[in-house]
Amino acid sequence: MILSRLHHIRQFTTPYASSIHRLLSTTTTPAPLLNPHFSIEYLIQSCGLPSDEAIRVSKEIQHLKSPDKPDSVLQFLRQTGISESDIRTSVSRRPRILCSSVEKIWRPNVAKLQEVGISIEVISFIVSRSPGVFQSNFAPKVDFWIRVLSSVENLSLVLKRFPQLLMSSLEKVIVPNLSFLEEQCGLSLCQIAQLIKNQPRLMSSRAETLKMYAKRADELGIARSSQMFVYALVVVSSVNQSIIDARLHNLKSLGFSQDEVTSLVCSNPSILQKTEENIGSKVQFLIKEAGCDKLHVIRNTALLTLSLEKRLIPRSLVRKLLEKKGLPEGKRGLYSFAQPNEKQFLEKIVLPYEQTIPGLHRAYIDSVSGKTSAKEWFASISN
Repeated sequence: MILSRLHHIRQFTTPYASSIHRLLSTTTTPAPLLNPHFSIEYLIQSCGLPSDEAIRVSKEIQHLKSPDKPDSVLQFLRQTGISESDIRTSVSRRPRILCSSVEKIWRPNVAKLQEVGISIEVISFIVSRSPGVFQSNFAPKVDFWIRVLSSVENLSLVLKRFPQLLMSSLEKVIVPNLSFLEEQCGLSLCQIAQLIKNQPRLMSSRAETLKMYAKRADELGIARSSQMFVYALVVVSSVNQSIIDARLHNLKSLGFSQDEVTSLVCSNPSILQKTEENIGSKVQFLIKEAGCDKLHVIRNTALLTLSLEKRLIPRSLVRKLLEKKGLPEGKRGLYSFAQPNEKQFLEKIVLPYEQTIPGLHRAYIDSVSGKTSAKEWFASISN
């Protein structure tokens, strides 16, 4: 089992203060709060915030009894290597990070990230984008996520996309979601890691929400045992159901039967992330201009995810030209032309015929760039 391979997750609780301590604390005269004007000046002079921004967020730190804690936080961030611009952004977004303890929160969190190999650039990015993450001690969660994601590189990628993952409770949220994905959806650890990389926000969802997404993926006709189920979860969790329904209807209006629509979606759920206009223009081009039949499109659904202007049209022009000239490459289907990356396509298909068809390379490059003269050249040379 996946979860049996993960280390036991410890819970950390803060002991309650004794009744006597609480009683004594209520009899003590509280220290004066920072002067509101002092807070504004502090945010301007020490943090570099513009005056209007400082006025807006100053109320968040007025409860502080002295500038000692924010001073220590700023000093720590600067010594760690966090850029001034990221510090300003983080304070503007979450001024209360200046109230977090350096020794209990900041230092252990940053030390753990650095210890496992997360770069200072990524740490600075997290501080800037999601400063609230650093208002609690997430260090114990880091090793857990490395085990789930299989590598520090994957964790770094996920944290750049969704740093708030570190804020989710392992016991109450993450572990139950992992159990559901493994036991109810049949996903392997590798598939779960892929899901988290593609849609990390999904793991912080409530259990009921995750189950709802799985049900929606089922309704698309994609079996939970299919490798595409992971991508179906990504789609249904990122696209509104009403939009998905509209896009399914659009595929029918383009001439695909219900079974053919199901086949298209099961082969490549990501086509539901494309707009109706996007998919419609590609289907029209592939069938009416590129000479593909519906079966070729259904069998090669990746065609519907490629750029029409920068990939499908230019390569279709090359294919048609080679076919007109009676060259062997021209007999291949469009997908074999569209699938290679740019370097491979140039080396294997365009450049070998440059001597046979002088100007082919330049015309193809111009076509990718959208120059209308390229189409005219292809038309003239094909005659």
